[in-house]
Amino acid sequence: MVIYKREIFRNRKSTMLWTSILLSYNVCMLLLYPSMVGPLKDSMNVMIQSFPKEMIAAFGLDKVSMTEMLGFYNTYCYLLVTILGGIFAVIQGSSILSKEEDEKTIEFLLSKPVSRNNIITSKIFAVLTNLVILNTIISVISFVTIELVNKESYNRRVLLLLFIAPIFMQITFAAIGLIISIFIVKARINFPTGVGIVLGCYFISIIATISSKADFLKYFTPFKYVDGADIITKQAIEPIYLIIMAIVTLTCVIATYIIYNKKDIVA
Repeated sequence: MVIYKREIFRNRKSTMLWTSILLSYNVCMLLLYPSMVGPLKDSMNVMIQSFPKEMIAAFGLDKVSMTEMLGFYNTYCYLLVTILGGIFAVIQGSSILSKEEDEKTIEFLLSKPVSRNNIITSKIFAVLTNLVILNTIISVISFVTIELVNKESYNRRVLLLLFIAPIFMQITFAAIGLIISIFIVKARINFPTGVGIVLGCYFISIIATISSKADFLKYFTPFKYVDGADIITKQAIEPIYLIIMAIVTLTCVIATYIIYNKKDIVA
């Protein structure tokens, strides 16, 4: 519990900074929604139809309408929440263990009467807490803003799925970051590595979306597992994607416990 509280305290500024950035962006974009369904609605639809079909597919505009609330949220808010949320998650995961070695504090930590398993467990729960804090604040305030600006009916259950889905993806990226931190302890290396993985997965999802020949790539990127347009049209998250994320997460976490307990840690 002491380690858990220490990690929450150490990461409080980072968590609130990322939360503030995403929240401010979401609220600002949602406040623009009334103008999208007002006099600009028809012109917006015409403009969208003039986009290249690859661009329309990449943003899911072939499945949802940007002039309806759920489609608007998916296009302008959800996409950034998944990208920046994924980066935040992988940074949290990749730094939570490695920073002790990078900052030369691991000797002090291991001198305490706690096992390595206890250290890993406490730090994992700290990461999960930070992810829950970020998503809860963003979801609650975004929902309140939507209720204030939207005058038409929409499926609140689907909106709830759009609030929940990023958490599953972020946990997956955090677990990937966790296993990275076992092998790469220098922040100047593991941060760019983690961010590169997230952005790489995003571009893979775009390729899988716009090219029928590359459709198989959708199984290799968490961004397709929680694709907003698919969630809106199907009103559900595909069970196979939930299973894949669970397998990846559990595999990375279990491997972290095994490898970290056997690792020779140099203070």
